[in-house]
Amino acid sequence: MPDVKEVYEMVTKQKPSDPGALERQRTRQIRTMRNRKIGAFAVAAAIGAVAIVVILASLDGQDTTDRTIGTDVEPTAMEVATDFMEAYGALEADRTVTYLADDANVSSVIGWLGAQGDEGPLAEFRLLFSLLEAQGYENTVESCEEVGSSDSVTSLRCSYDFHSLGSDRIGRGPFPGSYFDLIVRDRKVAYVGPSYMEIGEFSPQMWEPFADWVSTNHPDDAAVMYTDESQTLERVTEASIRLWGRHVRGYVQHVLETQGPS
Repeated sequence: MPDVKEVYEMVTKQKPSDPGALERQRTRQIRTMRNRKIGAFAVAAAIGAVAIVVILASLDGQDTTDRTIGTDVEPTAMEVATDFMEAYGALEADRTVTYLADDANVSSVIGWLGAQGDEGPLAEFRLLFSLLEAQGYENTVESCEEVGSSDSVTSLRCSYDFHSLGSDRIGRGPFPGSYFDLIVRDRKVAYVGPSYMEIGEFSPQMWEPFADWVSTNHPDDAAVMYTDESQTLERVTEASIRLWGRHVRGYVQHVLETQGPS
């Protein structure tokens, strides 16, 4: 576990990470889960817990739901983290980046996308959200809890439930147990750790049946949508995103017609 100095330097100095580390993490987690018969779901899989040494007690009596509008009251770190998560869950790229510090480290979430252009993180978030929207993804923030702080740096863990691949339409989910680790500095999100996505229930109920249906009924499209025959990782291209949207809709219709809502 890194100490406060290491975490602060990581956030402020933007120490570059191994560009292939996230992909290797995602692949290892997904293949392990698949071998255990619970498959994989990898938009942003991997445990990327970023913690600070001092673990504090929960904030007693603090009302974090009060958003005072039209005043000079500055938002707390917990409010910033919650607002960021809500924007992310709503797939609103422009609003999401407003909560980021100018030097925010978000490479663990969007660096694997490889988006080009001069828009910085905004371009990558737009690409990521296009994929997630095509997959029918949405999440709901359950809570954001402070786990440590040092001066103006606060570490938080935000848990969420999610739907994907039309799970809401066919009566499955939401799927709980996932979270992001965030670091807030000076009322801006300075670091976004890789999401831990709990796929134990989601994979056998949604990811694997959908992958089997696509590979059986649309094998040529499956080759475009996934990076390999194991169907553990999605390919992120404009063509792939279009196919994800089309076939998620088709799969939902198929399930409703053949099985009915759960």
